[in-house]
Amino acid sequence: MSAIATLLPRLRAERPMVHAVTNPVTQLFVADALNAVSARPIMATGIDEIAEISAGAAGLLINIGVPQSVEPYAAAVSARKGGKNATKGGGWVLDPVGAGASPLRDRIAASLLASNPGPAIIRANAGEVLALAGQAGLTKGVDSLASAEEAAGVAKMLAEKYGCVVALTGATDFVVSGSRVVRLTGGDPMMARVTGMGCVASALSAAFLAVADDPFDATVAALHLMSGAGDHAAATTKGPGSFRTAFLDALHAAAA
Repeated sequence: MSAIATLLPRLRAERPMVHAVTNPVTQLFVADALNAVSARPIMATGIDEIAEISAGAAGLLINIGVPQSVEPYAAAVSARKGGKNATKGGGWVLDPVGAGASPLRDRIAASLLASNPGPAIIRANAGEVLALAGQAGLTKGVDSLASAEEAAGVAKMLAEKYGCVVALTGATDFVVSGSRVVRLTGGDPMMARVTGMGCVASALSAAFLAVADDPFDATVAALHLMSGAGDHAAATTKGPGSFRTAFLDALHAAAA
């Protein structure tokens, strides 16, 4: 049975709370997407509560899209060691948005990669993956100047180094661990025209991770669901505004 066939019913039944420490540009889209698949989003960023919320949530996403400092992110991650998800190693998802675009982002990403517990999943585009591996210069803003195919080998090196799963997304997606590689096709080019699609992919990975026994399966399920919803949305829309709405409707229909 496929990962999504196993995990989507479990997601609907358990309705995990997902602490999405994401950037303000995409908070609403991320919350809507999590709600659409029956997860329960919560978004705390203040240093006075971020650790408490993180410890109590079933899933955690750290997205550095609008970074200020590493301290709030570090507090959220550290709280996973004794939190609700500690039995799964404090599993969490890192979305290193714009890694390679500035020294601040690179410092924050490096610190989070070295944290305890480290990320169970890294969800990134090709330029971000290369930047995490020290091959900067292929990120412009938050967009990648490299293809997923070019970064797939580097993704495997990262997965082996940090003992995690790397979800490398682009026109073609790759899910990579130290011992496994899955190549996923599907979705629609319009997805690249909607701000926050990568943030949603990371949030769905965190939601599936909260109910999965294997981070690799969680990642495959999330990206499979993303591409399927993109295909359905593209069939009925002509522009990014209506596509976003149809995409959320497709997520909801898949999880209904």
